[in-house]
Amino acid sequence: MNKRLGAYLMKKAPHMLAFVPLIVFGLMILALALVLEQGSGEKVKFTQLVDKPAPTTVLPILGKNQKYISTQDWKEKKYIVNFFASWCVPCREEHEFLLRLMENNIAVIGIAYKDNSKAVRGFLRVAGNPFRVVGEDTTGHAGIDWGITGVPETYIVDKAGIIRYHHSGPLTDDIIERELLPTWRDLK
Repeated sequence: MNKRLGAYLMKKAPHMLAFVPLIVFGLMILALALVLEQGSGEKVKFTQLVDKPAPTTVLPILGKNQKYISTQDWKEKKYIVNFFASWCVPCREEHEFLLRLMENNIAVIGIAYKDNSKAVRGFLRVAGNPFRVVGEDTTGHAGIDWGITGVPETYIVDKAGIIRYHHSGPLTDDIIERELLPTWRDLK
């Protein structure tokens, strides 16, 4: 029986060898993921636009036919840009924190990313509207210009139009207290 098993394996071995590179690649990916997860414990942040000018963005204003918002309108003012969507669960989770920023008179511009007007208006009507103005990025082009990897994403832009902070993911009390508000306060 061992001879038959050996002969069978030798006959099938060339086909099995084709899977060896795939298995090795999978093990390498798994090892890399484990190493990264055990790293410093800090989330990797995509900050390619920090300390660079905010992209010039012109978008239709939610619910205002023929009216547009432009980042040029906010020159000489510091502001926060928050990309969100009504269909985004983490966006709903962070919404209460955006409302708190509004209560503290912090200017937040909302950009509804790849969403439809009716859904966004319904979401903001029910959850509350923390934004000074909401631009509609139905095509996702503004999101590409800003370099977002998903929603929610939040940026702080200074009075000179330079991005000074970027957070990918939902805001939390801890992130607001340790990162966002200190950056906001440090801006002149």
